[in-house]
Amino acid sequence: MIDKLKLTNFKCFKEETIHFKPMTILTGANAAGKSSVIQAFLLMQHSNEWMKNKGEKWQEESIDINQVFGFPVGAPNALVSQNPTEDGDFDFAFEMWEAGEGYRFQYIIDKTSPLDLKINKGMTFSDRSFQYLNAEGVGPRMVNQAGQKNGIVYNGENATYLMDMADKTNRGIADVMAGEAMDNQKFSFHVERWMSAILGEMQLDFHTDYNKAITELWIKNSLVDIGVVPTLTGFGISYVLPIVVAGLWASGETQSLLMVENPEAHLHPYAQSNMGKFLALLAYCGVQVVVETHSEHIIDGARCQMTKLGSSSQMLVDFMQQSESGIKTYAISVSSGGELDKWPKGFFDQKQQDLREIMMLRRKNAHDR
Repeated sequence: MIDKLKLTNFKCFKEETIHFKPMTILTGANAAGKSSVIQAFLLMQHSNEWMKNKGEKWQEESIDINQVFGFPVGAPNALVSQNPTEDGDFDFAFEMWEAGEGYRFQYIIDKTSPLDLKINKGMTFSDRSFQYLNAEGVGPRMVNQAGQKNGIVYNGENATYLMDMADKTNRGIADVMAGEAMDNQKFSFHVERWMSAILGEMQLDFHTDYNKAITELWIKNSLVDIGVVPTLTGFGISYVLPIVVAGLWASGETQSLLMVENPEAHLHPYAQSNMGKFLALLAYCGVQVVVETHSEHIIDGARCQMTKLGSSSQMLVDFMQQSESGIKTYAISVSSGGELDKWPKGFFDQKQQDLREIMMLRRKNAHDR
């Protein structure tokens, strides 16, 4: 399990150490560094694979950062903190601790070719199942592309195809995630079961057209006899499906890391809470889960689940906030009773502030009458 990550001179971070547990939630204001932490993991994961594939030549070639993140970021100097520490050996660096071992990656921009980012120093770590879903998920589509059968793609487009492949290969999931429906059930059965638990009762039918390399999906419930395509449903179903597929897929691995950005997108608070419970249960069964969210319902659902399981100590909320000295991170623990051990200013206190303002307006209106 990843225990902590130190970021030096990376984007908004001059120098900061972020702590992790089996269930870690990254939250905070916009532009406070949450996505940067996930991007650091993406770059380390890519660097690890890069070094293993290149062998002794890994220092000779540059990394395509636009390929790493799945979206264009421009020149590598955009990744360097504008207020860096004084160290001439690298432009930015990461140090990750996992199971007591430290792994350091240093990156340097080629001064003669500013578009080239190279690994200055690096230590490879053991392979893990790594599933990542970014905030820019694919919404409802008539069809989706089939492909990439080893895990979810960053926008979740291959979720239906993965579900089909898992059925065909009899892929299993963790017993905890299967619950009472453990006996000889297909992967898609469990996906449907969890989709229903999060969003409400539904059935899923799907088909892969191998000639066209596309998948089709139909959704129905007790109110309709014939399934409808995703474009005739709300966005929530299309956004939740990749998370459920990726999570159950990861639960079948012996060592896995699941990272999800904004799992609350397009969901009612009730479904957001259920999503938090689903992600927490994944962490309980052995998947290390890292979530970036702006939703207090995701957090509350997760801490309800972990408290119910007697594992609240395995959950951590990292609240990031801008300060005069840079980004400050508050590591918020969960007690055995499900309580958060600290409430920094700005940590989901907007409701109280708004209600206080409404109360003051009521008093003012009453006084003016």
